[in-house]
Amino acid sequence: MVRCATLGCATVLALACSGLSRANTQVPTTANFLVSATVSSGCWVVGNVSQTSGIGFGKLDFGSHPAVQAGSYDAAIGLATSPAQVQCTPGATVTMTIDGGQNAQGGQRRMRFGSYYLPYTLTTQAGGGTVVAPGVGVSVDASAGPTLVPVYGRATAPGAGLPAGNYTDTLQVVFSW
Repeated sequence: MVRCATLGCATVLALACSGLSRANTQVPTTANFLVSATVSSGCWVVGNVSQTSGIGFGKLDFGSHPAVQAGSYDAAIGLATSPAQVQCTPGATVTMTIDGGQNAQGGQRRMRFGSYYLPYTLTTQAGGGTVVAPGVGVSVDASAGPTLVPVYGRATAPGAGLPAGNYTDTLQVVFSW
């Protein structure tokens, strides 16, 4: 049994009564909260749709030509069924930089077969356009939707002095935005 002094019981009763008066106070039934998201500027680059890692850009194939035939041979990068593509958010600026390859001499890219070399250049348009110099970025407009990676090449055969063989080089491409 709990006994309290008159003053103590009045205090307890006052506290109990004040709790009842708060229960009669109306609580708001509506509230607001903020919803937000940030969309970052960016790009994606994709090659073959069945890729599991890395990006399959295919190859720049100048074809087969007689060793004694001088001239220039043009080619475009990509796979026959699924060429590499780049797409960016509207307003994004993408830069493509391609290194000099494994056989470059100065600013000249070269394919190699043994100790022999076949020079070639890269451009951003078929038959010409902006020359893609080794290590120098070029702008790519990919804001309108998926865009084929704009890499074209021109090999120049001297017509004499090169033995028959498979001339190759490997390049690295970097996209930045």
